[in-house]
Amino acid sequence: MARELSLRPRLQAVADMMKSSAIVADIGCDHGRLSVALLRMGKAKRVIASDISEPSLEKARLLAQKCRLSDKIEVCVSDGLAHLDKSGNVDTIIIAGMGGELISSILAKGEAVAKSAKQIILQPMGGIEELRKFISQNGYEIFDEKLVLDAKRYYQIIGIRFCDAQSSETNGFLGDYWSLGTLLFEKKDALLKQVLERRLTMLEKEIARANRDNFTPEILTKELDKVKELLSTVNTWEE
Repeated sequence: MARELSLRPRLQAVADMMKSSAIVADIGCDHGRLSVALLRMGKAKRVIASDISEPSLEKARLLAQKCRLSDKIEVCVSDGLAHLDKSGNVDTIIIAGMGGELISSILAKGEAVAKSAKQIILQPMGGIEELRKFISQNGYEIFDEKLVLDAKRYYQIIGIRFCDAQSSETNGFLGDYWSLGTLLFEKKDALLKQVLERRLTMLEKEIARANRDNFTPEILTKELDKVKELLSTVNTWEE
């Protein structure tokens, strides 16, 4: 077995964003590759890997055994954060590969555990607007975020922590556009232009189809104007 397991780009980005921790909770761990990789990288001393699927957890158990890490990984069937101690002994929570609405629901149901963690790393598969609104409205701040291209699809990796703050641009939110965050612009993320250009093309096609039916979609038109504005900002970086 290689010293480090190879991870898909989106999961590698999750690992890269995470600061070293004593105890990491990998929620929806699936096959357990991320859990094992974090231990092998030295980024976690212990991992609690959970999933609602027993077959997936069996794969995680076998991988941990193969890597001789069974003593450092606790594998358990659980829905969300229900299995975690509310005393705050979990430093890091990772929720990757789920929809934004489901991630929001998990954080809401396990509020005490989530708010006691030092860092929460999220990798939503969709529903990014709903997730960002939840983060903003429930006292969290975004401390880091990154765009990743994986198998021709763009993903957002978002690091949050509870700070009991109200929604504001200083806490990582654009305010009037929930698909992206201010940190992506502050860091001049290398993929930001591509993401905006792809969204621009999609919006133009949707609006054109609606226009052919003698309909002007106001919501999409407003978003198109915003995307053009943001893209204009990004284009100035190349000047």
